[in-house]
Amino acid sequence: MDKNTTTGLILIGAVVLAFMFLNKPQEQSVANRAVTEINDISSTKSEVKNSVDISPKESSLNDLDSADMIIYQKLKDQQEQEELIERYGVFFGSVSGEEENYILENDKIKLSFSNKGARIINAEMVELDEDGLFKYRTYQDFIDNENNPISLFEEKTSRMSLSLVDAEKVVPIESEDLFFKLTKQNDSLLVFRAFAGSDDKYLEFSYRLSEGNYDVDFEINYHKIENDIKSDVDLKWSMNGLSTEKIASDERIITTIMYRNFGNSRDYLSETSDDEEVLDGNLNWIAFKQKFFSCILLSEEGIGKSKVSCKVLEGERYTDSYASKSSVPSLGKVSLKFLFIPNDYDLLETYDSEIEDIINLGGSVFAWVNRYMIDPVFKYLMTTGLSLGLIILLLTIIVKIVIMPLTYKNYMSTAKTKVIKPEMSKITAKYEGKTDRNAAMKKQQETMALYKQTGVNPMAGCIPMVIQMPILFAVFRYFPASLDLRHKGFLWAEDLSSYDSILDFGFSIPLYGDHISLFALLMAGSTLIYTITNSNQMTPATQPGMPNMKVIMYLMPIMLLFWFNTYSSGLSFYYFCGNLMNIGIMWGIKKYLIDENKIRLQIESNKKKKKKKSRFQQRLEEVSKQQQKKRR
Repeated sequence: MDKNTTTGLILIGAVVLAFMFLNKPQEQSVANRAVTEINDISSTKSEVKNSVDISPKESSLNDLDSADMIIYQKLKDQQEQEELIERYGVFFGSVSGEEENYILENDKIKLSFSNKGARIINAEMVELDEDGLFKYRTYQDFIDNENNPISLFEEKTSRMSLSLVDAEKVVPIESEDLFFKLTKQNDSLLVFRAFAGSDDKYLEFSYRLSEGNYDVDFEINYHKIENDIKSDVDLKWSMNGLSTEKIASDERIITTIMYRNFGNSRDYLSETSDDEEVLDGNLNWIAFKQKFFSCILLSEEGIGKSKVSCKVLEGERYTDSYASKSSVPSLGKVSLKFLFIPNDYDLLETYDSEIEDIINLGGSVFAWVNRYMIDPVFKYLMTTGLSLGLIILLLTIIVKIVIMPLTYKNYMSTAKTKVIKPEMSKITAKYEGKTDRNAAMKKQQETMALYKQTGVNPMAGCIPMVIQMPILFAVFRYFPASLDLRHKGFLWAEDLSSYDSILDFGFSIPLYGDHISLFALLMAGSTLIYTITNSNQMTPATQPGMPNMKVIMYLMPIMLLFWFNTYSSGLSFYYFCGNLMNIGIMWGIKKYLIDENKIRLQIESNKKKKKKKSRFQQRLEEVSKQQQKKRR
């Protein structure tokens, strides 16, 4: 082959190669197509705020070789990082991590923590009794003889999060979304940090639990991040209260959120329905209150503007759903306390913040009676080592002895009224059928004159009863709220803090329940006996159009039977003992202290004495005369 031929073949080959190259499809590589898709999505992020799928099509991924896949993954990671920076600002590096749990425990409570959110995820009451068992157990564990501590809430239905806003963002950053690093740990201290872009900038949560305490110190530290966040910082705290007693419906009656402003008395949300309230701030504490236990947020410096809400839950596992959102400072260090504590009045009083007021001992008068009369005597009797049933009996005896003089005056007044009853009947018969005002006025005048003449004070029997009422109602509040009755049995009652049952129906009777409470039955029966035996001594007035008072008195024991069937058996037992003593006291007074013949002689003697008319009688006579003149 000569030189010219060789040159020609080379030129022909060059032309063919050039033709093939120029006619090759001008497509993007698969990797480039994936990159293009990502970039297209990224370019529209500012216009589209909803979540989008940044992944390339499945067919594209299947065509990627190893080099293209590396490129794609890097771009994807970069895209995700940009999104985290946009969402979490300086805390984007704390969004990912592995969740770990930690424990702080003393002889009273055991607290479990998660590094995700650096929050408390469980609180258990681990105090031991004299037998080495957990002092506070659920009712079911108590009945089944299981030795497990009470948990006040659970991780899946609880939340604690500090909500803060990046200086350049609008959407809040929730601390519960961040993975904190444990930086310090010992038997009483846990310190968590969520870093903000560097080791010298972080959000720090520290928890300190001292021995013998039910409270844990909680401190928030904004270390060199004040310029990275806005001033609007809220502490969100919520949980579902776990039912710990015999029936959840019984707990719900006194379950709610309570709170106190500095300088004011405590206030609370509705205990029987869903409720919420926006509070102006300067709060001393916020309490998620159960029947016998409470979770409390306490601040000595004050909690800012808050929104609290409580929702009644159905079923037997939970009582209420609690939630609070409170403004807290965004600079320096913020010191708070969490209390996980039994509702014991003396214990709560030690915190010197009027937290003891979460225990409802009645209004101002009833609470005073409980605090300074009933509770000291009851606590003293507890030191004797007697069974709780005998202690309640002794308390009843002491109360009845104290009010004995009032009881005697009440019966004496009743006896005097009985003696003059025939004369009262004559006055009533005299004006029977007369409905005009003049007749009513004359009847009133003659009645008052009879009282004056005989020396009988119609109010003498009412005053002792009025004085006794605070004690009666104070006890009604004291026993259901008393932690000392919890899981204490007597006779057939397993737990005096709840109702006793001698027969379960297997179905529910409206207004009554699904069981028979023997203590409630005994209380209602003794009330009926007392009413019957005392009715002969009573002369209840019956006004036209008004129901007979005796009928109401006889219906009352039946109403009490329905009412007390699901109440504390300790309370029913106290009233039962009180009724028995009332019957005995009434019999003793009638037999040995009251002589109707002597009373009658005294009344006759009083009639003979000249008595000056009272101002009230004079006024009645003047009004009567004026009315008569007008009619003429």
